[in-house]
Amino acid sequence: MDTPTNNALRTREGVTVTLGSIVVNLLLIVAKCTAGWISNSQALIADGIHSIVDLGSDIAAFFGLKLAAKPSDENHPYGHHRFVTIITLGISMSVLMFCLGLGRHSVERLLQWGEAPGVEAGWGAIGVAAAALVIKEGFYRFAIRQARRLKSGLLMANAMDHRTDAIASLLALIALLAVRYGGPEWAAADSVAGLLLAGWLGLEAVKLCYQSFVDLTDTAPAGIVMRDLSEHILPVAGVRGFHAFRARRVGDMIEVDFHLQVSGDISVEAGHEIATKVKAELLSRHPEVLEALIHVEPDSPHHLGKRVGVSGVND
Repeated sequence: MDTPTNNALRTREGVTVTLGSIVVNLLLIVAKCTAGWISNSQALIADGIHSIVDLGSDIAAFFGLKLAAKPSDENHPYGHHRFVTIITLGISMSVLMFCLGLGRHSVERLLQWGEAPGVEAGWGAIGVAAAALVIKEGFYRFAIRQARRLKSGLLMANAMDHRTDAIASLLALIALLAVRYGGPEWAAADSVAGLLLAGWLGLEAVKLCYQSFVDLTDTAPAGIVMRDLSEHILPVAGVRGFHAFRARRVGDMIEVDFHLQVSGDISVEAGHEIATKVKAELLSRHPEVLEALIHVEPDSPHHLGKRVGVSGVND
């Protein structure tokens, strides 16, 4: 049984979120760079440049989702879902590079404490930085909810990129307010916050990179995920047992395969019907499952010796 509805729905919703992000980033790039140029605010110009990087991540995520939705072909008989993991890895590494750069810049600023940064803290620049902070943090919270709901690592990585942009806007706002109310000698006060935030975001980026490597090496999902996937097998009428239950992530989706045991006294057609019901139950309860490959075998003494429960672990 194919799952075009589940896969198409996830892709459509993911593309909608990403397109919204592209529009937001385009508007913010124009606003930040224009306000930064008019106010001669280097902090705001740097923030605008980071939004350009963020836009690049959005475009990469958009094409990643589109590639994942392509049907299998002669060169990719298992589909194109791995492209999602590869692009997730790329976005995560770009976030990590930004965090390393932010950390280095913060340390350099701390070593030069008290020196003027050469920015003019006009109200226009402050307003743009504050608006960008609110917009990007709001979009981050929306994107992270969608990523968790759709169980999408790609959208999760892109959401983290929104958070880095929000933090860049926050640091620009702190620098501008420090100059306006504390004088030029306080313009480096954001360095401590920048260093701490770079460490926290960098750790999140490392986690996403690690998960991408795990998925690319076909590591099994966590035990709780395996149990959740396999618990719908035995309750189906006609099932005597199952074993060799396996699962792996392919992009944002999961593929499973296992051996299903049915009565040896029924016909091949009846056994196939039971397997079809098991597959339908699994796919209906878990939209993230792309495919379930089921090997049907009789409940002979030899096979029953391998019978398992909902844990999916052989006895």
